[in-house]
Amino acid sequence: MPNTPNSPSYALFALRNQTVEISSGDLSAIALQLRDVLRDYYVHLPQKTASMAINPLRELELLADDAAAYPSTAAYLQRLARIFLKLRDRHTSIRLPAPWNAMIAYLPFVAESCYEAGRRKLIVTKLVEAPDDPHFTVGVELTHWNGTPIQRFVETLSWQTNGSNPWARIALALRALTLRPLAFAPPPDEDWVTLTYVDATGAQRQATFLWQVTFKPDATAGAGTRESGNVPLLGLDEGTEVVNQTLKSLFCDPGQNRLRGLGLTVTGSGMRFDELQGATGAAPGVRSSVMTLPDGKSFGLLRIFSFGARNIRGFVEEIAALLMQMPQTGLIVDVRANPGGTIPAGEALLRLLTPNPVDFSRNAFLATPATRRLSSGAAFFQRWQRSLDMVLETGATFSQGFPLVEDSHWQGLEGTYKGPVVLITDALSYSTTDYFAAGFEDNKIGKIIGLDPTTGAGGANVWNLGQISRFSQEGGAAPLPPMPAGIEANIAVRRALRVGPNHGLPLEGLGASPDILHHTTRRDVVAGNQDLLLRAADVLQGAI
Repeated sequence: MPNTPNSPSYALFALRNQTVEISSGDLSAIALQLRDVLRDYYVHLPQKTASMAINPLRELELLADDAAAYPSTAAYLQRLARIFLKLRDRHTSIRLPAPWNAMIAYLPFVAESCYEAGRRKLIVTKLVEAPDDPHFTVGVELTHWNGTPIQRFVETLSWQTNGSNPWARIALALRALTLRPLAFAPPPDEDWVTLTYVDATGAQRQATFLWQVTFKPDATAGAGTRESGNVPLLGLDEGTEVVNQTLKSLFCDPGQNRLRGLGLTVTGSGMRFDELQGATGAAPGVRSSVMTLPDGKSFGLLRIFSFGARNIRGFVEEIAALLMQMPQTGLIVDVRANPGGTIPAGEALLRLLTPNPVDFSRNAFLATPATRRLSSGAAFFQRWQRSLDMVLETGATFSQGFPLVEDSHWQGLEGTYKGPVVLITDALSYSTTDYFAAGFEDNKIGKIIGLDPTTGAGGANVWNLGQISRFSQEGGAAPLPPMPAGIEANIAVRRALRVGPNHGLPLEGLGASPDILHHTTRRDVVAGNQDLLLRAADVLQGAI
């Protein structure tokens, strides 16, 4: 058995036999109910069937027919999850029941990629605590994973993720190397991992680590979850939200959970960050600071970890107040790894960054009898009713598209920030963050620096089964029966359509594209994103 650091009460191998028993009849009913939900409400079904060359409805029918043949409930549920995985849609997913829904498998370190001498490397950037091996430190380069070259292993693992494009799949695989929420992802095949790495002296060494299990941390207030009170407006990758919260729980000192401390100078860079404080706490997923360069020039820095908002107007007004405290020489908005939140909260921020009118993304339902009934219920959905009522005449696949919130709702917030703005994205920027980045691009607010050639490309408003059932009942439909054993699913129900020069293009699968591609450096991943922020400052000053 490997000797590993920070061994918790539970190792993964000790929990593999945890299970839940569901009858074959109930398992069959689960698959058929999910088939019906996808057929009736899943807005990306035509796009995914064509672009991924799949037939999820037929696969679910076959799975239901084979329920009695599966050796265990766990094996059946993993097959069910793989059907959803092939949609390559981080919005539309199965959430497995207890005991898996609270479990997160992890290794006691984080590895991130960077480029040196034109070569992509994977280096260790965080440790839960000092390991037994004194040579395994922050900055070592990983070369092999259980004997497999690390780049090949990451590429193979990427096909076990639900990323909608190659860059998103790789980004998700890098996360999944060391952290996997078992509610959304299959457990690792191995009980422990033997790594080959190059230490600080250039010597090649090996270290072995157990897969361990921690339990889902409580989400921070307003972090973008369904408790935010803005359920019909949610755009969130719940799996990445869980990963982000777990990373914070495992790798941040409880007293040091800020983005940067007040008056912090990044060692060796001459860069200084003076943190700004919000007045109301209405934007808990946002950190802001004034960044001062060695030459004395200052810029605003807005780091948005989540667009979660219990009070949308309060969220936007809190950020407006922060922007007014920043120098007007230039603003860096960083939304890397932001899994989303409340869609209008993200889109409304665009109003703060430009004095010009902002055109918001349009949102459309799949045109089915079920969505037609839904649109006749709650007043919130009635804008879509007319086009859904006309489907027999038009033959349209989708309803008309409308913004989720009327533009007049945000009057008075225009042009809070007067200076130039640059946006930083990556392939983990998803959902509401895709809306924000696409709106930033389509409305020509500023330049985008991307760590990847596109964002995560999640263009939808997402509901869970309980919400679909409730809204459908308001339109006169029968409620969905509850799923056995606490199984849950999230479904993309309204798709986003681009505006401006990209008018009519779906956001799903395509995402927003950067103007400038930045290859992360070692200083970025181990020393506070120094080169990335300096490059953003150069863009703001017109040097790039």
